[in-house]
Amino acid sequence: MLKIFISVGEHSGDLLGARLMKSLKDELDAGHNIDFQGVGGPLMEREGFKSIFNFSLLSIMGIKDILINFFPILKILRQACNYNLAWKPDIIITIDAPEFNLRLASMIKNKWKNAKIVHYVVPSVWAWRQGRTKILKKDFDHILSILPFENEFLKSFGIKCDFVGHPISTNVLPKTRDVISFKRELNIKETTKIVTLLPGSRISELKRMLPVFIETAKLLAKKFPDIIFICPTPKLVSKQFKKLVSGKNIAIKHIDAEKISSEQFEKTKNSLYACSDLALATSGTVVLELAKASVPMIVGYRAGFLTQFIYRLFVKVSSANLVNLITKSDNIPEFLFFRCNSKNFYDEAIKILEKKRYSEAQLISSKEAIRELGYGSKDPSIRAAKSIKTYFKLS
Repeated sequence: MLKIFISVGEHSGDLLGARLMKSLKDELDAGHNIDFQGVGGPLMEREGFKSIFNFSLLSIMGIKDILINFFPILKILRQACNYNLAWKPDIIITIDAPEFNLRLASMIKNKWKNAKIVHYVVPSVWAWRQGRTKILKKDFDHILSILPFENEFLKSFGIKCDFVGHPISTNVLPKTRDVISFKRELNIKETTKIVTLLPGSRISELKRMLPVFIETAKLLAKKFPDIIFICPTPKLVSKQFKKLVSGKNIAIKHIDAEKISSEQFEKTKNSLYACSDLALATSGTVVLELAKASVPMIVGYRAGFLTQFIYRLFVKVSSANLVNLITKSDNIPEFLFFRCNSKNFYDEAIKILEKKRYSEAQLISSKEAIRELGYGSKDPSIRAAKSIKTYFKLS
């Protein structure tokens, strides 16, 4: 029996974990002999994962959020560490969620020197807090990266990692009939402008970004009376979304992951992207989803005062979205912190909705970024599983 402990901290990690589990079972040709346990979500559980902790508390962003939840998170850290010390898994795989997972790896290595630990999705040490490279070098045996420039960066710190490709590169674009069906279900005319709202997959993000998007939507509705706003939300934030839009006097169609299966949610979301004229998005992985679907977008991010202060003091990159970083351009408009307001979003949205040529540079950058992320190559989860198998000499 091969025992593998996996730790994830949010919906995107759950998706990565589920894909990796499936690939590991296929690659090792011994699915019935692998025992997967740890901190996971519903997608991983469907692959046979045993969750010993709920990851909902870990889905937080910002320095203030972490400080407020410090003691509950510390409790989970200690429990997860002790569980590993008692269970003694053959391999520990931490996926993304660096604020939690890097600490977990350090705690485990401090008490169990021979633990074999893999980290999947490199924390953004190339942007800020480069001191975390010391943890990566000291506490992890193997590192899997999903961004093409990370290998070279980590090499300068004496850290080897394996670029396996970004999961977005394998996203399947919706079929034409699915898009037509989607429009029919929502009774959307061909001439109707569709704006997708993507305020984030974490509750803290939603609370800060959705009010900005709602105010922007109100302004756009005055300019374009027939415009439609649609917001797909993962299960974790669905209830909070309903509370925030209640009584706001703006019609927003809600695609609720709580009411449909995970597969149907992803399928519906992809169909939505395919017919969107514009997306208002919180900075994160969703920017790459939109790039893959060739959706013009405006990106924003808000945070508490402390996070803003630290960001301005320590962040070493010029952009907060990956398309601009990968292509070394500023073609994706973004508004951070105090500039993240409805007026700026509205002014930019008008340009995109009224002048098609205005978004052409965006779409060129989007295609370039997706190509760099491994589009057309082998599935990243398969590459990750092969890398783990080879590194640890698993049969």
